[in-house]
Formats: sequence, structure tokens, C-alpha cells
Amino acid sequence: MHLELRHLHVVLTVAEAGSISRAASSLKIAQAGLTAQLRRIERGFGGPLFVRRSDGVELTELGRHVVLRSRDLVERFDDLLDTARLLATRSDGPGIRLGGVVGAPTALLVGVVRDLLPSHPRTTHVERGCDAVLDLVRTGKVDVALVTELPHSPLRVPAEVDRRSVVTEQMLVGVAPAHRLSTRSEIRLSELADEDWAVPEEYHGGGRLTLHLACEAAGFTPRFAHLGVDPEAAAELVRAGHAVACFFPFGGTIPGVALVPIAGNPVHRRVTLAWHRDCEAAEYADDIHAALLRAYHDRVCRTRTARLAATGLVVAAS
Repeated sequence: MHLELRHLHVVLTVAEAGSISRAASSLKIAQAGLTAQLRRIERGFGGPLFVRRSDGVELTELGRHVVLRSRDLVERFDDLLDTARLLATRSDGPGIRLGGVVGAPTALLVGVVRDLLPSHPRTTHVERGCDAVLDLVRTGKVDVALVTELPHSPLRVPAEVDRRSVVTEQMLVGVAPAHRLSTRSEIRLSELADEDWAVPEEYHGGGRLTLHLACEAAGFTPRFAHLGVDPEAAAELVRAGHAVACFFPFGGTIPGVALVPIAGNPVHRRVTLAWHRDCEAAEYADDIHAALLRAYHDRVCRTRTARLAATGLVVAAS
């Protein structure tokens, strides 16, 4: 079977509904038809995505992987459609070129600008490092961007660029549900001294350096056993019990991973809105900033509620 984007929508709908019958109702198709289609999709992925139970369905390990990757693909495709359709309309409004870094809530910026300025075509440029994004803003290739700053990796902001802080996010520790600390309301960093860590590349915002220095301040040298991993790979390692890793609250709940705050918030990042002061979009900076604040806190509050419902953990505000 040749898998297509529509099949990913089916998998996501079943995962969110938690049962075949509810998903069939949402998709407006017969339950028997959805069951048959889901079996074909599972054959296409090479194995079962769900375990069928009397009260609904539960994701398998393969299913959790497919759902995580599918959400990212669907969001990217939806953004592609939005930006392409706006460009195709050839609106009289000037285009806005957006930018951001991998792992930051760049999609939030895209959604905010779309809602505020629906007649303005948008394009989005994502880079691995904040310096590269700020250089795009400096040279006028990007008008407005979201960048992140960690305590030991300060931003080098060009003179042509204005900025305004949006939010400071605390870092959460991800552990397997069976981990000895998974039910805690918060974890002291020193309690993780004997753990293996999964960490990103150092150019990925300076997170590895910040975590290393925080661990040293807590009295131990962290054991970085899995290097250069992205958030999805880190989640897989955590679920399997091979490592612990750090995540930020904007990323949402992660199936099979318990997310717990670190006591004292020693590791955090600041999300900052940046724009070229001479670009046409600069006049909208105040409105974009205010809308980002609202959208970010709405998203994190929804995520926190879902996490509490799923795990019973008390997650501190960022």
C-alpha cells in the first residue's frame, strides 16, 4: 500500500479519539470501513500501530513513533498550503518573511502573523542557529523572527535589529514512566547524577553547554551518552529507558515520557521576537508581540492541563 498524507490524518484522528468508533464518527465514515483502512495503513508501516482493548485503543511503540513524526509532517504540510495559497492569490498586501530556529515555537509565529495579517503572503525560513537567523534579519532576507537565548549563550544582536522578549521557558526533564522519579512534582538536578543523558548538537542553541554547567553547579559532571539527537530521537531513548533528556513545555505532551520540572529552574531559555527596524513589517511588531504572548500562554496552559490529566504531575509555570 502506498501511504499518503490522508492516511496520516486517519492515524492521528484515531490516536486523538482513543477509539475506533469515536474516530469513525469524527471522520464521518463507517466503523467497519475505518477498521479495514487502519489495517491497510498498519501493513504499510510494517506493524500494528494500536493495541485494541475493550474500552478503546492504545498506541504501540511503533504507533507512538508514527504519531510523533506524523504530527510534524502534517503541521509542515498545512503551513506549506497556507503560504502557497496566499502567494498564489497575489494579494496587494506586502509579503512578510518570517524566520526562526529549529526547536523554537516558530510555527506559533506563523500562526499569529496569519491571523493578524491574513492578506499578507508569508514565507518561513528556519535555521539551526540563532546567529544565522539574526543575520538573515540584518541583511533584510527575513523581516520578523523568533530566536532563543540560553543563560550561557547570549545573543549577538546586530545593530539593525530590534528585539523584545516573549517568554522565559523552564526546561523539563523527560524520564520513562517507570523511572524512580517519574511521579515527582519536581526533580533536583543532583538526583540525576548517575543517569545517561541524550543531548543535542552544541550548535543547537547552546543547550548542551548550559545543561553541563548547571550539572557542575549541582555537584556532578553529567554523563552525555547520546550526542547530537533531535527531540524525537531523545524521546525514543527516554521511552526505552536508555536515557533522560531535557524538553521545553511548548513542545507539548510526549507519549510515553513523563515531563517533570527541575527544582530551582537552573536551565531555561528566553524566546525573543526580533525584526529589522527598517522593514515594512516593523509597524506590526507591537501587535505581533502581544499576540505571541497570548498564543504562547494559551498553548502552554492547554499542554499543562493535558499533562496533568495524563500523569497527575504538578507542572510549574514557565
